[in-house]
Amino acid sequence: MREDIDLIINKNKTKLYTFCFHLSRNKQEADDLFQDTWIKVFSNLDSFDESKSFEGWLYTIALNSYRDRYRKAKRWLNRIVDFTDSDEKNRILDNANSILGLPEEEYHKEEERKRVQEAISKLKDKHKLPLILYYYRSLSYKEIAEILGVPEGTIKSRINTAKTKLKDILEEDGYGR
Repeated sequence: MREDIDLIINKNKTKLYTFCFHLSRNKQEADDLFQDTWIKVFSNLDSFDESKSFEGWLYTIALNSYRDRYRKAKRWLNRIVDFTDSDEKNRILDNANSILGLPEEEYHKEEERKRVQEAISKLKDKHKLPLILYYYRSLSYKEIAEILGVPEGTIKSRINTAKTKLKDILEEDGYGR
C-alpha cells in the first residue's frame, strides 16, 4: 500500500505543484494548496471513479481547494497580484528563479516568460484557468470541461477569449511593438 502511495505521488507531484503555483502565484500558498490537495486525494481515494482520468480528478481537487480558500476571503474570482504592495512584490521576487549567469538568449526567454505570466495573472479566473490547464498542463477541452464543470464549447470560447485578452494586455504593456 505504501509503495502504491509513493508511486502515485512521485508520478504526479511535479505537475500538481506547478499547477498549484500557477493558481496561487505564491510559493507558500502553493505549498499549502499542494499539501491540502494530497490530503483530500488520499482521504477520498475510495470515491475515485476509475473510468475517469486520475490527473483530471487531481486537478479538480486542487482547483476546488483553491476556490474554497479564496471564496472564504471573497477574493478568488479577481485575484491579481498588486505590485504596489511591496511585501507581496518582495515575496514574488524571492520566489522567482534567479536569472544571473544565464546566457543572453536564455535571459530574454526568461523575461518573455515572466511578461506572459504577468499578463496571464491579470486575466479573470474564468479565462485564466482554462488557459493554464490547456497550455501549461496539456489537458484536453473535455478534461478541462470536467474539471471546471462547464460545457466543452464554453472552454473553447473561454480559451479564445483569454488569448485575445492576453494579446491586448501584452500590447498595452508595450510588448510586441
